[in-house]
Amino acid sequence: MKNIFVSSLLLSLVSIVTLTNNQLAQAEIILFENEEDKQQEYKIKYCHPVTHEIVNEDPAYHPNAYVDGYRQGKRSFRGGKDYKPRTAGGEFGRGFDDGYFGRDFKGQKVTVPNKVSHYTTINCI
Repeated sequence: MKNIFVSSLLLSLVSIVTLTNNQLAQAEIILFENEEDKQQEYKIKYCHPVTHEIVNEDPAYHPNAYVDGYRQGKRSFRGGKDYKPRTAGGEFGRGFDDGYFGRDFKGQKVTVPNKVSHYTTINCI
């Protein structure tokens, strides 16, 4: 009975220490030698995680695709450029055609939300 109590107490203590001792930042001591006077100096480097995000928007159906296409179509017509169908297609192409040929602004029908991807890097100071 005593062995079971001691082992369960030890297991509980180890699990608590393991779960509460998660450090996100690390410190690293770098030892280098100074060339001029050959003295050893210490430099401490701290590292911490940094989260970044990338916004990936669909060129044909992003939330402002029709507006962008309409504006570019009007600008191309005013500039006297020859008509070329847009390769992005979708709402952007429809907006470009409406703007180039002087049609009324109809607004966007289909919207695909932007995709946001997160990634984490380590930043050391």
